[in-house]
Amino acid sequence: MAQIEQEAGDKKPSKKPLIILVLAVIISLAAGAGGMFFYMKKYATHEAATCEEPPPPPVTTIYFDVTKPLVVNFPQNSSVRLVKITLAMSAESEATIAVLKKNEPMLLSNLLMLISAQNTDDLKTHEGKIALRNAIFDDVTAMLEKMAPEAEIKEVFFTSFIMQ
Repeated sequence: MAQIEQEAGDKKPSKKPLIILVLAVIISLAAGAGGMFFYMKKYATHEAATCEEPPPPPVTTIYFDVTKPLVVNFPQNSSVRLVKITLAMSAESEATIAVLKKNEPMLLSNLLMLISAQNTDDLKTHEGKIALRNAIFDDVTAMLEKMAPEAEIKEVFFTSFIMQ
């Protein structure tokens, strides 16, 4: 009997199935962790892309029509005797329009002086009209800087331009 116990004691169970089981668990965990890493990486970049700043609100353009047409008489020896111009200006804020309305008499006076200083032969050309529009823009911008530095116009438009 001692011999049977000794033979049974010499035969130890094999550790091979236990090692295979442990390796299978470790490989399964590694594969799951890798899959989760790539999934979370994709999700994080997708979420980062959707969390960017929202687009700015659309810019609203407000127009200001100068109430009175600008009429300038030129000397008799010039090729043009009379110029009548109606203007509109664009801005992005109501505050700018309010400043323009409040200071319209000064605006009209400055613009009449500016137009009367123009060469009538230049006003007949497209380039001359663009130069006048740019000069009006610069003059109105300078006036706005004095009255309300935060106010600014975006563009000046001729709504009518009559020369006789």
